[in-house]
Amino acid sequence: MQEDLFLEELQELKFKIDFILNNKNIITAKHKETFLRDLEKTRYNLFDNVKINNKYSTEKIEFINNNYKVEVKNGILKINIPEVLPKFKNVSNYAYKNIMLNVSESCRVYENLFKDKLTFVLIIVHEKQENMDIDNKYVKPIIDGLVVSKIIQDDNINNMFYSVIGKNDTKKPYTEVFVMDSRYLIGWIESVKKLF
Repeated sequence: MQEDLFLEELQELKFKIDFILNNKNIITAKHKETFLRDLEKTRYNLFDNVKINNKYSTEKIEFINNNYKVEVKNGILKINIPEVLPKFKNVSNYAYKNIMLNVSESCRVYENLFKDKLTFVLIIVHEKQENMDIDNKYVKPIIDGLVVSKIIQDDNINNMFYSVIGKNDTKKPYTEVFVMDSRYLIGWIESVKKLF
């Protein structure tokens, strides 16, 4: 049954690819935009299909992006995300789900690492962009991925807080995430408050 759904998704994608290739002389930017959105949707649906298959089958299929790297050193979890974070105004449900799914699946091995601790999440966005508007970056899929993988218990104010930094230092965009016990920051925050 799941295999049929997988093949149906691929057949539908083939139809959309054929349409683009067979009509390349009349394809507009709108056609391309629609195709790219459909491609993201198909990719997520295929991942979802594989997740369901893995749940009920003894033959597991590896489906997460192998370029997502996760490691723990000195109690700090580091995640390397080899993708551009979407902007608020351009975010699609599928771009969100792609990052969230890859973060959650790649971190799952460290489940409950910060279960009952107030946790600080530092997100560093690396792009070749001199005037990056860091507040336009959509970080929600990262935080939600940490919750889904049970790295942190919840993303409410009792469990986590975060900061985002942008760096204009690379031609190939990527994002680093550092997840740590809040004690690394609480002392500094309290010292800043005492200045006022």
